[in-house]
Amino acid sequence: MFRSLIVAGSTIATTVLFALASPTSATTLDNTPWRLPETPPRCTVAQAESGDVGGCLLAFYYDPASTGWGSPPAPGVGDGWNWIGWTYNGSPALADWEATYIARNQQPVAGLRKLETHIAAQQLFEGFLSEIAAKGYRVRDASGYSFRCTSGNGGWSCPSGDPRDLSNHAWGLAVDMNSGTNPIRSYERIDGVTACQTPMETDLPRWVIQTAERWGLYWGGYGWNSGCSSTSTERDRVYRDPPHFEFRGTPRQARAIADFNLRNDPLANCWTVVDDAGAEVERCIRSTVPSAGWRLPIDTAAPTGATAALVNVVVTQPASAGYFTVEDCSPRSGERTVSALTYGAGETVAGMAVARLSPTGRFCLFQKSAAHSVVDVVAFLGPDGTPMGAPQWFTPTTGVRLSDTRVVGACAPGSGCVPGRLPSGGRHVAANDGDAARFTQLAVIDGRAPGYLQASTCTGVGESALFSSINYAATNVRSNLSLIGEGDGSGICVYAQSEVHVIVDEVGRLSRSDGLGWRLGAGTRLIDSRTCAPAYCRAKPGDQMLVRVPVPSSAPAVAIALTATEATQAGYLWAGPCRVMEGRAEAPVSHLNFVRGQTASNLALVEVQGGEMCVFVRGGAHVIVDLQAELVPDRSLGVLPITPTRVHDSRG
Repeated sequence: MFRSLIVAGSTIATTVLFALASPTSATTLDNTPWRLPETPPRCTVAQAESGDVGGCLLAFYYDPASTGWGSPPAPGVGDGWNWIGWTYNGSPALADWEATYIARNQQPVAGLRKLETHIAAQQLFEGFLSEIAAKGYRVRDASGYSFRCTSGNGGWSCPSGDPRDLSNHAWGLAVDMNSGTNPIRSYERIDGVTACQTPMETDLPRWVIQTAERWGLYWGGYGWNSGCSSTSTERDRVYRDPPHFEFRGTPRQARAIADFNLRNDPLANCWTVVDDAGAEVERCIRSTVPSAGWRLPIDTAAPTGATAALVNVVVTQPASAGYFTVEDCSPRSGERTVSALTYGAGETVAGMAVARLSPTGRFCLFQKSAAHSVVDVVAFLGPDGTPMGAPQWFTPTTGVRLSDTRVVGACAPGSGCVPGRLPSGGRHVAANDGDAARFTQLAVIDGRAPGYLQASTCTGVGESALFSSINYAATNVRSNLSLIGEGDGSGICVYAQSEVHVIVDEVGRLSRSDGLGWRLGAGTRLIDSRTCAPAYCRAKPGDQMLVRVPVPSSAPAVAIALTATEATQAGYLWAGPCRVMEGRAEAPVSHLNFVRGQTASNLALVEVQGGEMCVFVRGGAHVIVDLQAELVPDRSLGVLPITPTRVHDSRG
């Protein structure tokens, strides 16, 4: 539960700054241009995989496609290609390629606002450019990713359509820097002076090249096609490319080199992450934002006996659209098949999820794109008769609207009703009908400014309460599931940081004597209307459409991650027994609200009938449903609500 930039009562991912001697002062460096370069010895595989490649040249002539860097589409073949004079970048045919492999800098690099490179080599290029700029070399311009061929294959526009003709720029594995003072040209033998003895035109000093090599980058100034190893090398013609730096190793070697350099970088930030093999490793980056593809271990400080947790996960400052997956920390890699929270670039979004815990009370948070994350625990799941405490059992409802400020206005306790939105710093009594713990669906609509909403007992909300239930931006729509613990007689209240409309729907209650228990399993995708599958193979669901979703379970209710994406207009999703919507044009409550073009997700606790549930679409959007847990008559696992507790904040 994210609240402004407050970190309260939190256990954060450790950030360590490694100290070492200050970098060599720019005034002590020899800035004489290196016009007659001599190539250093080639790095061995052992050197490359250790990450320590200073003093050697990393130049393994692997084809990127066969070395783990991805297989690009055939350039210019088929539909969706747009040539803009020097590159195909941004073509519809490249959408998947660019979304999967190409990363853009999250903050300026050596003064550059934009630098796109391969996601697995990004730290190498950004580390090199940042270091030379810090030591005094002026980086005036630099370009990285450019989907084109090499000029020696008939032109950059790739008329051959053969991926083997692509430049390393097409993989984002090369950067050209300061081309104006480092022109690309051929040097030839003249009057007995070999090409290798002819000084090249460049403003690059030797220490800049040595810095590049320490980051594993090959310099084009040494020459292509059997270039010059020294001035004594006999060549009649040498083609030198001094603005060009590229990486010629494997993704594994790129990671080792980045780790080696960043561990010794005083400007680096380091986190403990869980790698694909399930081992804890240290990852260091110059950015202050955890990187795409990371799995952050989250320690929940669970009580003895707890096997899972209900957590509120918040994303903030995402560099690009993506998703979070809540998972165990066992070995796994690649794209995830389910998600707990889906978000757009730059959004701050919250969502509840079910997290299975290890015996030590830990789970992992996988992030698709670079982003900050915040995690609060709102409850634990565990058996009765353990030190965890006495659990409570869940009884679902088809939805009861407790309050909608668009209809009843906002009320502050003791002050009467105020027409319209809940004001900034205002409290609103949503219910005063008992002290049972309950799950509610919250929605905020048409906020006047960015802010957060709290939902709890009326004595538990307010400026001094360091948690939030939803975060929202001005004018947008957000939804989230909220667990409100047993009351104290004060009623259920919502509190808003900034002026906003609020909707509160009850979707179930907890009892110590009766109700459903929880059964955990691996996350399962039930439906994704964007793809053709047995569960659904039609066009995007339209307004007032009822989508039937098979549920491979006999459970009377389930916990699902409900996602709407590519919305054609503002609307909402409702999920539950199909019979509820018979003959109806509007759902009794909403589980997820969205606006046009938005991607939104939310955890929903819904009833199932006969192995089937329905999703009612108001407005039109693609629908994704992921099964997170089953709610069953067997009361082996129940809910222990707690005061919301922050256990992770990567911004720390």
